[in-house]
Amino acid sequence: MSSFFFFCYRNMPSTQKNKDSETKRSTLSSKVASMATAASTDDLAMMLAKEMVKQREYFKEDMAELIESSLAPIQASIATFHETMDTLGKRVTSVEITTGDNFEALAKAEKAITDLQAMNATLVDRMEDFENRSRRANLRIINVPEASDTKDMVTHVSTLLKDVMGSQFNTLPELDRAHRILIPKPKNGQPPRPIIVAFHRYQDRERALRWARQNNVVYQGNTLRFYPDLSAGLSRKRAAFKNVKGALYQKGIQFRLLYPARLRVTYGEETLMFETPADAEAFYSQRVQGS
Repeated sequence: MSSFFFFCYRNMPSTQKNKDSETKRSTLSSKVASMATAASTDDLAMMLAKEMVKQREYFKEDMAELIESSLAPIQASIATFHETMDTLGKRVTSVEITTGDNFEALAKAEKAITDLQAMNATLVDRMEDFENRSRRANLRIINVPEASDTKDMVTHVSTLLKDVMGSQFNTLPELDRAHRILIPKPKNGQPPRPIIVAFHRYQDRERALRWARQNNVVYQGNTLRFYPDLSAGLSRKRAAFKNVKGALYQKGIQFRLLYPARLRVTYGEETLMFETPADAEAFYSQRVQGS
């Protein structure tokens, strides 16, 4: 503490220190001179002791004032620092509250997105099912020469079916619509566009498809192929079974692709049903491939 007092006193302005020192020295000198002429040695010692006590009190007062004046800027800086920290604390608290609210809102948004995705998937499946059901009476005929087309495609295709399928139809099958798919007309040497046929009766469509699967259908020297008319989405799902169907065919295992996209496999005395190509491929690799 004494070192601090000395430091503060040493750093006082030199003018002020010199002025105070000179004042106190002159006062003390005059007092000592007057006491030396007016008192005995004992009295002089007592007077000197009292004067030293007074000078010490003066020094303490001066040092207290000096310390107070020196600490005032530091105390002001500390107060400013505390105010700054309080402001930062309030801002951090506000940010934490906002962040918590944002996380809560984000969690709600993620849940809503998940629910909407599930709902959308359900709606897509229903729409696709509705579309394919609306095509249940349709057939897609491949490889019919475009040169054979007439303006009345319904009569033309109905007559074609009656001619190539013989006894399957006693009369011309009743059709609602018949047209080529809507793509540009092929150039010479390119395959003809498929024909979409809408039967008036679903039973006639099934009879024609069944007969075409069991017989070789030839028209004007061209082998015709008959397929169900399916939506693009369902066609992709069914096409995904292509590889496993080829592998099963090579092994001589009976199978059939059922509507909408399920593979039925007859393996020995078992009849297995696979909803996805991955399940069918796993069955093949585990039970068939090594046999």
